[in-house]
Amino acid sequence: MLNEEKYTDADKWLVDALKSEPNFILSENFADRMAEKMSRKFAWSQYLREFAIYAGVILGVVAVLAAVHIFLAGADWKSWAKFVTENLVIVIATASLLFFVLFTDRVLLRYFLHRSKIDSI
Repeated sequence: MLNEEKYTDADKWLVDALKSEPNFILSENFADRMAEKMSRKFAWSQYLREFAIYAGVILGVVAVLAAVHIFLAGADWKSWAKFVTENLVIVIATASLLFFVLFTDRVLLRYFLHRSKIDSI
């Protein structure tokens, strides 16, 4: 009996809420603005995900090639470690430049082109 009254009260409250006018008014272009925001958010997340995939594939290929070179070709990893530590600034600068170019190409340019296309409509 107690459960039936709860459902009855909730049903009455819902009917009253649906019959009454809302206390706020949405703007005329609310749906357009919301669709534009969702489009931008989806595009941004898609571009970041694609960038992460590209970066992961590139790092994976580099790791596999390094492992093949070190283990199968009999390369001395100490000489590679010495080379990297002696040229650490150049290695970091090159990696940063490649990261920036890949990020700019895969994310920023595509996002801004998508954004300008939407703004021109």
